[in-house]
Amino acid sequence: AEAATAPPAIRADESLGLIRDLAGARDERRQLQELIARHRSDDSVAWPTLLLTAFMWVTALAAIHLTGGNPLAILLMSGTIMRTFMVFHDAAHQSFFENADHNRILATISGFFVNYDFGEWITIHNSHHAHFGDSSVKDNSLTIWFSEDELSKASLPLQVGHRLIRDPLLFFPLAGFFVFFINKPHVHSMQRLTVPALILFFLGQQTAVMFLIAAWIAGMGGVACFHLQHHCNAPYRVEGPSERSALDAALMGSTRMPVPFPFSIFSLGIEYHHIHHFDVRVPGYNLEKCDAEGEALGLWKRVDTVGAERAFKSLFHTQFEGSRKVEDQDGMPARFKSFWPYSALGLQDA
Repeated sequence: AEAATAPPAIRADESLGLIRDLAGARDERRQLQELIARHRSDDSVAWPTLLLTAFMWVTALAAIHLTGGNPLAILLMSGTIMRTFMVFHDAAHQSFFENADHNRILATISGFFVNYDFGEWITIHNSHHAHFGDSSVKDNSLTIWFSEDELSKASLPLQVGHRLIRDPLLFFPLAGFFVFFINKPHVHSMQRLTVPALILFFLGQQTAVMFLIAAWIAGMGGVACFHLQHHCNAPYRVEGPSERSALDAALMGSTRMPVPFPFSIFSLGIEYHHIHHFDVRVPGYNLEKCDAEGEALGLWKRVDTVGAERAFKSLFHTQFEGSRKVEDQDGMPARFKSFWPYSALGLQDA
């Protein structure tokens, strides 16, 4: 019988480099864990945050009613609904309040203000956090699905349908409407109907219609936020669970996208998505402070910080470039690409 082939020997310098890399990763994780521990739930901040959100919601609704649906009032309500969704999101992660029961109550109630059932959200969203970056697991929160090569080999109906539906000028309005108004009516009907029905009964048809328009705009903005959190170049996508690193998925696969005041009032910190993916126990009201402290410590060297121009261009990403959808054996990541004519106009993150 042939002798077994011996594995290639590891040179001393390669072994030393590997040890240093492992030690560096452990130190990075330790520093991040110490940082996170200083910014977890704090009821002394949570209650004022919730009260401000409620005040903003009532004020925005009053503005819509009293102005007969002024566009600025509608946009104020849209932004406030997005902020309310961040409160719902944190409560669902058990991170808004210190008490778990308080979080469950808040998530259940706030679901009526964001058109989403609490139980359904945690089922979908917890899976996203557990597997993001692992291409072998279906992730319903991702907004890019096919590579150029797959689309070129697909049937004509799929090609045409994808080109129409996934065009960014149509996709975000359609996706916002589908996710928050149409999808799974047997699950979300109570959350979608209760608040609009109350507004219709007490404030009339015009206010109810303007409120629904504001909710639709908020849904578009929400889907756009989901997209930008994980679809700027270069993405973190690996072949399977053995290649996936939760730390890399957070730092390399989740964007850091500082939002200027006063828009940050409505985003409630979710733009610091790299921290959220490292540990969901940091509530939105603490994310900006946590990010600033981490930056001072030099912890975001591997994080993709995205400015306004790159964010705008990344909204046009619709497919994976070429045939590669995951990181290759040499560590080169996949890349996203925009449809023509957007790519020809430079609307693509280089």
